[in-house]
Formats: sequence, C-alpha cells, structure tokens
Amino acid sequence: MLTVFSCNKSENAPQPEMGFNYFPLRINSEVVYNVDSTVYNNFNNSTTNYVFQLKDIVTDKFTDVQGDEVYRLERYKKTNTEDWFFQKVITRKIVNNRAEEFIDNKRYLRLVFPQTLQSTWNGNLYNDLGVWQHEIKDLNVPLTIGANKLDSTIAIQQYKEVNLIREDIYDETYAKNIGLVIKEVKAVDKNISTGVITRGFKYRMELASWK
Repeated sequence: MLTVFSCNKSENAPQPEMGFNYFPLRINSEVVYNVDSTVYNNFNNSTTNYVFQLKDIVTDKFTDVQGDEVYRLERYKKTNTEDWFFQKVITRKIVNNRAEEFIDNKRYLRLVFPQTLQSTWNGNLYNDLGVWQHEIKDLNVPLTIGANKLDSTIAIQQYKEVNLIREDIYDETYAKNIGLVIKEVKAVDKNISTGVITRGFKYRMELASWK
C-alpha cells in the first residue's frame, strides 16, 4: 500500500529555531546603515574621514541555474552632498545550512545554520581570497545600537591577524529578523617603532533603521 504525504510551502520554509531569521530574505524589506570610514595615505601623510549612509532594499527574487531561490538587493548611497543614488546589486540566498552572498563579483559564505558558540567555517569557501576561518563569538545576545534595542544578535569574528606592522580585523554582527546590523573593518599598516598607522583604512557600518 502506497501512502502519499503532502506538505505545503510554509512547512518546507526555513524554521526560526534553526537561526534562519538571522539572515531574513523578504521582498520590499529595507535596512539603512550609518557608515564612518577613515582612509590613511602615506604618500602625502593624509587622513581622510568619510561619513555617509547605505540603504539595502530587497527588490525581487528569482531561481538561479542551480535551482535555488535567490533574492536581489539594490544598494543605495547617500552623502552630505548627494541624495540616495544607486551603487550596486547584491544577491543572497539560503541553501541547506548556509547563507550565501554575492557582492562585487565574489561569493561569500556569511552564516551557517544552526548557530552555536565557537562554530567555525571558511567564509571564502566559494571564492579565491584565501581561507578566512569565521567564528561565532556571541550568540543570542541583546544589543543596543543608537536608539535601536535588539533582542538577539550574533557576533562573528571573520578574520583577525595583528602584529607589529599590520592589523587586519574583520567583524560582523547579525540581528534576528533584520540581518546584518554591524560590519567593522580595520586593515592598516603601522610604524614598527611607534605603532602609528601609516596607511590603510578602517570603517564601521551600523544599523540606523529598518522596515
């Protein structure tokens, strides 16, 4: 006797207890970030600060050649002198136990599911940038960013290498039902005698609002 079981789309959808809601994909969702960036130039010994905003809007979804459901994001930028203008397209998808992002012609493995403290994975598994062993440092932790009180966040150390002449530190934080809320990068060279930064850049991108 053959028994046929049926299930609807919602039953097949990723479930929150797996942690998929740290990487939400929903058409018309929108996240705005404040960005503070500093560039160090040893050619003319200058330090330049840039302050601007970025806005990510999920505009569409489609099926890719692998048969996966992919979401298209449009990123816009706003400065003190220019209103929102289009910057780039980003695509994101969840496949089995991983969250992937394609940006600037590179594919990254941003999250794995379910998350556990100290779980690790190679964020550059699908590109040629070398092994970056990501590690979850904080899990399901409340966090306040400006006026935004977030109930549950994950902190990820993407890469860290620090020595007397160089610092490379990459960190990201994700919040439930929002996604990325903080991205912090420091990639600088230093004077070996004084520790003063000579060239490179650092920036912090953090949540301003979402809907």
